[in-house]
Amino acid sequence: MKKINPGIRSKVMLASVVIGFMLFLSGLMAFFEFWRMNRYVSEMISNNISSVNASRNLLNACDAYHGVISYSISSDQTGEIPSRLSSGMFESGLDDIYSTFTTGKERVMADSVRYAYSAYMQVAMEIQDVWYQGMELRKNWYFDRLQTVYEKLRGYIQSLAVVSQNALTDNYDNLRDSYYRSIMPVIVSISAGILLIVLFNYFLNLFLITPVLKMNRGLREYREYGKAYDVTFDYGGDQIQEMNTLVKDITEEHKANQR
Repeated sequence: MKKINPGIRSKVMLASVVIGFMLFLSGLMAFFEFWRMNRYVSEMISNNISSVNASRNLLNACDAYHGVISYSISSDQTGEIPSRLSSGMFESGLDDIYSTFTTGKERVMADSVRYAYSAYMQVAMEIQDVWYQGMELRKNWYFDRLQTVYEKLRGYIQSLAVVSQNALTDNYDNLRDSYYRSIMPVIVSISAGILLIVLFNYFLNLFLITPVLKMNRGLREYREYGKAYDVTFDYGGDQIQEMNTLVKDITEEHKANQR
C-alpha cells in the first residue's frame, strides 16, 4: 500500500496551527495570571470591607455602652451601676480587624485602638468607687476622666475606619487599572498574532505553494498523459518564475528529442 505523505499545503497549515496554538497558550497564561491577580485584589477589597464593618461595629458598641453611662449619670436617680462593656466582644472585634489587614497603617491604628480601649476600660472600672458617692462626684468623674478617654477611643476607631476606607478605594483603583494594563496587551498580542498567521498563510499560498502545486500538476500531466507543459502564473517570486520557465524549456526539449 502506497504511503501518502502530507502535502506542502498541509505542512504549512500545520505550522500555522502550531503557531496559533502557541499564541493561544500564551494568551491563556496571561488571562490566568490576570485572573489570579484579580482574585488577589478582590480578596483585599473584601478584607477592607470587613475591616470597615468591624470598625463600625466597635464604634457602635462603644457608643451604646457610653450612652448608657451618660444617661445614668444625667439621671436624678442613682439606680444600678451600668454593666461593663464586654471585653470579650471588643477583643473579638479587634481580632476580626487584625485578620483583615491589607496595609501597615491599619495595624498601627488598630494598635492605637487597643491601647485607647485599655485606657478607657481602666477608667470605666472606677465607676464602682464613684457611683454611690453623689451626683456631683459622678458628673465630675464622667466629664473629667471618662469622657476624655472615650473621645480618644472613638477618634482612633474612626481613624481606623477611614484608613480601611482609603485602602478599599486604593485597592479598587488598582484593580481597575490593572485590568486595563493586563487585558489590553493580551488582546493586542493575540489579535496581532492571528493577523500575522492569516497574512503569512495567505501570501505563502499565493506566492509559493500555489505556483509549486501548479507546476507539480503540469509535470504530472506531461509525464502521464503527454500534455504540453503550459503552466503560467503572474505571481510568485522571481526564482519561482525562473524555475517554471526552466521546467517548460526542459519539457519542450525533451518532447522535441523524442520526435
